[in-house]
Amino acid sequence: MKKLLAMLLALVMVLSFAACGQEETPVEPEVENPVEETPVEDETPVETAATYTLGMGVNVSTASSKEGTAQVDATVAVVVLDAEGKIVAVELDCAQTKLNTVEFSTEVDVRSKAEKQYDYNMASASPIGKEWFEQVDALEEVLVGMTAADVEAIELVEHNNHNVALNDEVIYAACTMDLTGFKAAIVKACNDAYAKEFTADSFELSLGVLTDASESTPASADAEGVAKLYTNFAGVVTDAEGVVLAVLCDMIQPTVNFDATGAITGAKEDLRTKKELGYDYNMITYGGAIAEWFEQTLAVEEYFVGMTAADIEALELYEYNGHYTFEEIVATCTMNVGEFQATVVKALA
Repeated sequence: MKKLLAMLLALVMVLSFAACGQEETPVEPEVENPVEETPVEDETPVETAATYTLGMGVNVSTASSKEGTAQVDATVAVVVLDAEGKIVAVELDCAQTKLNTVEFSTEVDVRSKAEKQYDYNMASASPIGKEWFEQVDALEEVLVGMTAADVEAIELVEHNNHNVALNDEVIYAACTMDLTGFKAAIVKACNDAYAKEFTADSFELSLGVLTDASESTPASADAEGVAKLYTNFAGVVTDAEGVVLAVLCDMIQPTVNFDATGAITGAKEDLRTKKELGYDYNMITYGGAIAEWFEQTLAVEEYFVGMTAADIEALELYEYNGHYTFEEIVATCTMNVGEFQATVVKALA
């Protein structure tokens, strides 16, 4: 009996353990650890401004003067170079001024070639059927990316009485004109001793040319006539709002002599610009000036920085010892500055 009872008890225990073994252990739900988001700070605007250099170069020639015509060809280039010395912007023009030495008159066409546009009438004689200003526009595009050394290395070949880049398909396709003056002016501009640095994220380059023949004098039986074909140049860089970032001004004073018959008798040999002349201009020695021409010009250029075309045009001239300057800079510039003012305004227009 006890044996049977023990067996029954053992059976109950076995069944009880089996039942317990079938119970599922409750699984606690997994809780994901929240990921802390790092707050994004306001991004600082990317600095896109860069430092550039503005340079100007002028190449002058009186070689085309002939009996009956005193002629000055002044090719000007203004360039903007990047930090590597590569051209990122360029403007070209030429002041080709002619004075009739037989029927003398100071009322001459003083427009530059770029200003003449279609009035220059070169398209019909052009191998590519393009006007002067159109070929210059195309040439300017080709020049972008070049250095002074690249420009100087452009090979010129005499073709149809012009020194052209006949062996360079890209340049010749853009411009079939004589490139002698352009090359010289561009290389000078890239190596300009008076170049100005400026910083900008965007800019506009412009060029102004202003010629005056009013000081020319006719020939007489006793004295030769003199064609004084003077030209002012201004290269200007402005920002998106039209505010001046940098300015370069220069001037040439070439002369051509002629007799009473209109024949050319000579021309001024030193054709350097006033800035190129530097201290050789001798304005302190012979004019008793407070500073040389180029030094006083630098003061005017700096004065224009930060102004707009309207600001510059609105400036009033201040009389000082018979000259007209700006009252704010009379301590550093006592020259007549009206031509600077007009040329810069013309560039910005």
